[in-house]
Amino acid sequence: MPITVTFDFDKPKSVELNRIRGAFERLGWEHLGNTAYRYPKLHAGHPTEDWFNHVVPALMLLRTFAREIVASGRTIKKFSVDANSSTGYNPTTDIGVVPLAAADITYSTPSTSGQQFGQANLETWLDGVTWPYP
Repeated sequence: MPITVTFDFDKPKSVELNRIRGAFERLGWEHLGNTAYRYPKLHAGHPTEDWFNHVVPALMLLRTFAREIVASGRTIKKFSVDANSSTGYNPTTDIGVVPLAAADITYSTPSTSGQQFGQANLETWLDGVTWPYP
């Protein structure tokens, strides 16, 4: 069952759109339009969505990106997440995937315009997110 994310903000720069596209595509999302993405890709054959390693990181990146947009004095015009999804992790039934180290996540190759978000930067960011308490 797919998850669809759409967003729109003031005065997007090509480099910004290409970076967010690259991030979503590397995490296995399908680019539907300028600022619309779907996970999993249509006919990708995923038995269950991998929320820990593909959905949550993409949404975290989008949130961080949105904060940068607001900090630059621009506004977010629209944002939506539509999901009819069921996922989880149960090792007894061999369903789902635990949160993996960045090097162990399966990535997709982004389109040419999405190459501006490097995989090494994505992996560094993913492994650098920590619990905020000691």
